[in-house]
Amino acid sequence: MKNTEPDSLEYRAEAGASRAETSSVGQPVLGMLALATSMAVSLGIIALLDVDFFATWTTFFVVACVPAQIVISMVWELDYPAFARNLKQPFKGLFFTALMLLVAAVVATAIYLAQPVPAGPPTPFVLMYAIFCVLVAFWLVIVWGCWPLSALAGHPLALGLGILAVAYDGGFGLFRLLFDFAALGGAPFYSAAMDPGGAFPAFHALAFSVTTVSLLFFCVLFDFWPISAFPALRVQPAQGLAATVYILGLSALAYWLGIGLLEMEPVPFMVHVSIGCLFGALVPLILFEGKLFAGLRQPLKGLGQCTVAVIAAVLLPALYRAVAPLVSGPLVSGAPGYQYEFWMASALLAMTFPVMVVVGKFLDFWPWRR
Repeated sequence: MKNTEPDSLEYRAEAGASRAETSSVGQPVLGMLALATSMAVSLGIIALLDVDFFATWTTFFVVACVPAQIVISMVWELDYPAFARNLKQPFKGLFFTALMLLVAAVVATAIYLAQPVPAGPPTPFVLMYAIFCVLVAFWLVIVWGCWPLSALAGHPLALGLGILAVAYDGGFGLFRLLFDFAALGGAPFYSAAMDPGGAFPAFHALAFSVTTVSLLFFCVLFDFWPISAFPALRVQPAQGLAATVYILGLSALAYWLGIGLLEMEPVPFMVHVSIGCLFGALVPLILFEGKLFAGLRQPLKGLGQCTVAVIAAVLLPALYRAVAPLVSGPLVSGAPGYQYEFWMASALLAMTFPVMVVVGKFLDFWPWRR
């Protein structure tokens, strides 16, 4: 990893700028083409799948792809293994996509076989654990800059494996500490042997955790301003500690406003607010490469990018909502099953987001950018 400071993690916008001369299409048109392609591919795949299969096996496997994507695109920056850096597109993108799928297959198989109770399709126990590990990986890489692993592991492979180990092993410890499924004891999937019996109801624990990562990405839009304005807070672990307090404070406020003041249920709040905003923030970061409002200084640049993110957070889920019946048939909204809400969450973050990374990062916007 060349640089693990948070302000370097806007999906390496400056790296894209160095290739602008070879691109037949520039930003923001490039990002709009990539967004349309990512959404079309994602919805096309979903349309081919049975609703239950998409909600269980597909979501489980594609979620397992995301930590590998984090390591490949954000930590290795597509610069490891060494031979891959000289590959031409689309072969470079295909290589890293194959590597991602291989890692995901190993991880997903290990998680599934490690269940104490044999099961059929992945249950909410397994799905929530896999999702939570993705959130842990984002925290480790973006907020903490891979510290302290970056100080201990000198080789990219060791660092990448270390991040995956912390995400899944550390994530397991936190999952057992935080998640309690007792309120779902009457559900057909429930098993006391699978219930970690943590401190918080599972839906609340997951919704708050997703909210923290949503606000984490909005902090990236601001280059972690105002924290980054203080030189003493630009190095780890001071940077990670300050950012952790800042993000958790913002998340607690947002959660109180949604759950406490507006009396939203945790699942609708997570899907319509937290996941919508998270997905919206990824649009300027990945597809527009952080180049929007590049001539402005923080916090004005962040405000401009947040405006784009909020517009995307409103319009794109609305588009998915409109096409959902055409893609997957009628979906039931609300408790107890939250079929529509979980479909939306999977469609945005478990399918479209990974496809966006493949299109914008692995393939480097090929064939539009050559």
